[in-house]
Amino acid sequence: MNRKTFVIFGLLVLFLAVLIPWLAFRADGDAGEGAEEVPAQLETGQSLFQTNCGDCHTLYAAGTDGNFGPNLDELLAPTGPPSEQKAIEDTEGRVLNAIDEGVDGSTTSGRMPGGILSGEQAKQVAEFVARTAGEG
Repeated sequence: MNRKTFVIFGLLVLFLAVLIPWLAFRADGDAGEGAEEVPAQLETGQSLFQTNCGDCHTLYAAGTDGNFGPNLDELLAPTGPPSEQKAIEDTEGRVLNAIDEGVDGSTTSGRMPGGILSGEQAKQVAEFVARTAGEG
């Protein structure tokens, strides 16, 4: 074989050695990559959910696929019309209570601990979850 063949083969190997890892890392690692577009007033809650809750919980609107906690699209899907304000408020209260108090109160059992977020951040996440759960 001649030198030109080796050079072309070497460039091809180098190109693939750079391209394949770049594609792999680009596809994974951006929490917002698969997230659904939400109204502006819910964007902060979406971002907070992705950062603080997405490792454990699946929620289509956040683009998260959690591994430990329940799928919130299934657990909190509205049973009535999605625009029903009372149902949204009830779900928001339920989520806010889980954020504040935790679920099962024990961090050793693998359940959700309380106080992961507080104050306005907890309210923003609760509103985001209440308004988007079950959309996926």
